[in-house]
Amino acid sequence: MGQLITKVVNELGHEIVAKINRSTAEYDFVGTKPDICIDFSVPIATVKLCAAAAASKVPILIGTTGLANEDMRKMEDYSKIIPILISPNFSVGVHVLRKLVREATERLPKNFDIEIVEKHHTKKRDAPSGTALSIFDDIKSIRQDSTGVFGRCGKLEYASGSVGMHALRGGDVVGEHDVYFFGPGERLEIAHRATNREIFARGALFVAEKFYKVNVPKLYSLEEVL
Repeated sequence: MGQLITKVVNELGHEIVAKINRSTAEYDFVGTKPDICIDFSVPIATVKLCAAAAASKVPILIGTTGLANEDMRKMEDYSKIIPILISPNFSVGVHVLRKLVREATERLPKNFDIEIVEKHHTKKRDAPSGTALSIFDDIKSIRQDSTGVFGRCGKLEYASGSVGMHALRGGDVVGEHDVYFFGPGERLEIAHRATNREIFARGALFVAEKFYKVNVPKLYSLEEVL
């Protein structure tokens, strides 16, 4: 993602003033002072980067997935100093998919069962994907008694209100998400297909153009900015 953002940023008329990667000894914005920091890395690096961003009062946009509860608590602490936006997916299409899922969850009768299936390449480390988890959160915000089930196996009886999340890993799949609403005699499917990772870089920069102007320290969602 860092390489893709580097590729796209010049096309959009922006400038990269600092790069941080595995070989960077110190996470430090002194002397560079960017308008915004964009992070697509791993949780341990994200926490360090937020500390550096907070020290220099630089807002940060985070696309890292797999953040643990402890990491999120640290993000919340830093968000008292700087604006922080965390999103598992910066695709504009996925943003619309989540809106459609919320609407379907609200409008369809409760006897419609819901399942989520996500597919990614073999190098993706976290499962289910951060996007699948955020879709489940959208569902639970409306059906508050929903429970998440990570895969289904064995002979356990199906529990009403359970939402299955299924992760498939194979080849070089960029990212696919399907949400199924199963009702008596009918089925609704809402799907998104990413065929090029560049959409995430362009989406992140599109959001960054809006988010760097935010000056109220807080933990933001993508929906609050778009």
